[in-house]
Amino acid sequence: MLLPPLLGVLVTVGFAPYGYYGLTLLGLIGLLALWWQAPTPRRGAWRGWWFGVGYFATGIYWVIVSTHVYGGAPLALGVFLVALLVAVLALFPAVIGGLAVAMRGLPRSVWALLALPAAWLLLELARATVGTGFPWLSLGYTLIDAPVRGLAPIVGVYGLGALLVAAAGTLWLLFAGGLFDRVLAAALVVMLPIGLWALPAPLSWTTPAGTPLSVAILQGNVDQAEKWRPENLEPTKRLYRQLSDEVDARLVIWPEAAIPSLRVLQEDYLDNIDQRAAQTGRTELIGFLVYDRVAEQFFNVVEAMGIDQGRYRKRHLVPFGEYFPVPDFIKPLVDGVNMRYSFTRGPIDQPLIEVDGIGLGISICFEDAFPREIRRALPAAGILVNVTNDAWFADTSAPHQHLEIARMRALEAGRPLLRAANTGISAVIGPTGRVRQRTPQFEVATLEAEVTPRQGATPIVTYGNAPAWSLAVVLVVAGVGASRWRGKAV
Repeated sequence: MLLPPLLGVLVTVGFAPYGYYGLTLLGLIGLLALWWQAPTPRRGAWRGWWFGVGYFATGIYWVIVSTHVYGGAPLALGVFLVALLVAVLALFPAVIGGLAVAMRGLPRSVWALLALPAAWLLLELARATVGTGFPWLSLGYTLIDAPVRGLAPIVGVYGLGALLVAAAGTLWLLFAGGLFDRVLAAALVVMLPIGLWALPAPLSWTTPAGTPLSVAILQGNVDQAEKWRPENLEPTKRLYRQLSDEVDARLVIWPEAAIPSLRVLQEDYLDNIDQRAAQTGRTELIGFLVYDRVAEQFFNVVEAMGIDQGRYRKRHLVPFGEYFPVPDFIKPLVDGVNMRYSFTRGPIDQPLIEVDGIGLGISICFEDAFPREIRRALPAAGILVNVTNDAWFADTSAPHQHLEIARMRALEAGRPLLRAANTGISAVIGPTGRVRQRTPQFEVATLEAEVTPRQGATPIVTYGNAPAWSLAVVLVVAGVGASRWRGKAV
């Protein structure tokens, strides 16, 4: 069982910060070959599970940093939580492996080009939905810089992942198929450049909406280990006020929970920021934590101060980071995790914060990993904004993966995206998913830019994942049924 996890490791090399999507394709070809040779669905599932172990262990190893180094969990508990998460996530490729063998009665080309990509699509959609969802490391992110990236506004990140599996199946057929399979695969390879040439340009779906908006992004670089120490509160407040005073922009964006304190305890400071922003004709988006005395609930919030006013409450919370998704009787077992507050989800429907009449589609932290969360603000929002604190993951691959995710959301929506991260990577991302400006990590920095809002809706924004769900379910059910029928007929 050494080969499946090694293939999983190979697939993760396609994600940021590496970006070698050719190796991802190679790893998938090997996985398809293993599934084709598996004698039973059970064996296929085991191979898929071991693949998933290698895939997720190397892709999300950084969870140990947030749970143990910064979360305060004992090392043994931190390792256990990461291992448990990896084991659970590996169940999804395990199901794909079982389905792959169950559908092996299909013609080889149908299996490789339709049935298996559909199974992968179905299980990635399920992984993004089951429970609170965890779509991190969705396969399509590896193609953010590939020639097929123009498909993202049409099929979204999950569709790109299915197409990558189909590409692996095409190359596998060139070497492992019969004569018809090889001719078909060769024809697809030849037609690929023509198809890419005929693709609509990513920006063909949206158009500029008004004049550019001057923006500034602040990166205070406050170390996570030091952030919540009482003696560091005043220096942090002075730092952000200074950074704000040094920029000249209509919209100034602070990172998630930039001020390490509850809002109710910082009224004088925030009133001063509000007044200064109004006097200078600007709007400041400030991230902080709010306590609702009436409901006795905590919220993770971005609030607009100055010329424009408004508030966004985070809707999609981080399990075990912002709340415990377990029954009360289990919570004492995970008390080793230092979770400062237990948060409440914000309402699903929230009015957009507007600056100069431009709607802002705001997301906090890993909310931008969920395309459906970003679509809630579209097509009304002309600019997307993500505030985050990736300091929780130190100098690992997580901040780079998170930037990659933000780039995909911008590309899918055909909107610019402004990203403010406490220790980086802060960025100005264009509507094609290209990074226009970015900060170095672990440095105090600011970004200033002119950003043009956009209007209109891409197909993936208009229709969402409903067509993908329907297509995946139909193909998988038909594939399993047809494979069983063919087996009995033979």
